[in-house]
Amino acid sequence: MKVALSTKNNMVTEHFGHCDYFIVYEIENKEIIGSFLIKNPPHQKGHLPKFLKENGIDVVIAGGIGAMAVNLLEELNIQVIMNVCGHADEVIKKYINNELKSNGEPCSDHHH
Repeated sequence: MKVALSTKNNMVTEHFGHCDYFIVYEIENKEIIGSFLIKNPPHQKGHLPKFLKENGIDVVIAGGIGAMAVNLLEELNIQVIMNVCGHADEVIKKYINNELKSNGEPCSDHHH
């Protein structure tokens, strides 16, 4: 399983599409077996979910995320956990321990 966190300076970013990098953790049997970075490609509306699917991502963890992005990710069978904040290493530990919950609603898309 591959879990991608939208990050900047190893912290989960406030907005999914505006991160510098995705830190991707490979998880097997509740253990992190590897991690790598994917640079966020130049912004194109609706492109990022497909890009993440092409990279084998199963779960996205982000701070704020727009409703359109959530819908596109879910259509691609990528689980979305939103409105998360904190250091990437701490967040992934919470995820593995089933302590991470999605809070609230997607951002309105008015700022795009």
